[in-house]
Amino acid sequence: MIGGLELHPWIVHFPVALVPVSALFALAYLILRREWLRWFAPLLLTLALLGAVGAYFSGQSAKDRAEDLNVPKSAIEEHETSGIWAMGLTGLACLLAWATHAGRRGIWIATLVAAVATAATFRTGHLGGKLVFVHGAGRVKPATGGAAAGAPAARSGR
Repeated sequence: MIGGLELHPWIVHFPVALVPVSALFALAYLILRREWLRWFAPLLLTLALLGAVGAYFSGQSAKDRAEDLNVPKSAIEEHETSGIWAMGLTGLACLLAWATHAGRRGIWIATLVAAVATAATFRTGHLGGKLVFVHGAGRVKPATGGAAAGAPAARSGR
């Protein structure tokens, strides 16, 4: 959190978007073997991995806030564990994409791992959505004056 701004909801969208797009580019290169497609998967997976690392660290402050809002600890831990797996699989896919793109051998392995990383990333995103929309991790604490923050003020009768 920087200056009261929660970063986790912003940062998580980088890996959520980039992991599946990189998997699609890896698949496109695997099938089409066009030279101009060769660099997309490794570069996008690198950016996705950086986003996943940022999401993990920004998630630590979001975790503390969610615990303060009485979100079930088991749901938070499931999301965190899933995120660690997704980040690890993205890192492995990134490593394999860089290792296989130059020699053009074993590209199918990098593509397969990128697809599995996509599934893990989507699962993590789903669990994060449940934290927000089912368990209320995104709600704002009520103001101390009685009315909830952001709630319209009551009108006086005429």
